[in-house]
Amino acid sequence: MAQNMINDERIMQEVIDAIVHTTGVEKDTITPDSSLVEDLGVLSLDFLDVNFRLEQVFGVKMARNFVLEHVEELFGEGMAIDENNEVTEKGVEILKMRLSEAAGDLEPGTPMDELPALVTPKTLAFAVKDIFSYLPEKSPAGADWKTEDGTRIVCSQTGEPAALPSGDEVVQNWLKSLQEEKQLF
Repeated sequence: MAQNMINDERIMQEVIDAIVHTTGVEKDTITPDSSLVEDLGVLSLDFLDVNFRLEQVFGVKMARNFVLEHVEELFGEGMAIDENNEVTEKGVEILKMRLSEAAGDLEPGTPMDELPALVTPKTLAFAVKDIFSYLPEKSPAGADWKTEDGTRIVCSQTGEPAALPSGDEVVQNWLKSLQEEKQLF
């Protein structure tokens, strides 16, 4: 179901707030396309804190693994990451589908440790929206959904939070649908 209770602007606002709170970067220096690593100086431990804050705000579980790690797990080692820990041609193709313009200049042979530079507020907001896209039409009680604090989706009847898949499950589902639709693997 397309979730429309939490709009894109609110999601982006919360992503930017999580980055500001975690890093101390000035809010007005952050754009949706800012690289967290290259433009904002976010360190690897900061990524964990940003994700944790987003989980707390939205009541979701963000992905713990990068999309290419899921490719390797689901479809075999060497599919997306080669023996030199560099992105393969198939890995580039998948990242360009998943991250759109954030991965526009990516080339096969890019070292994996350079990929965190592709993460932007826009890609984080997409990850949150992607999880919300799995919201069922109705709650298990058969009731409509509502937002709590404008960011958490709960059952309007019971107040129970929506049971949504984790970000890792969402990525895995997406990869499996790619396999079925486009026979990429």
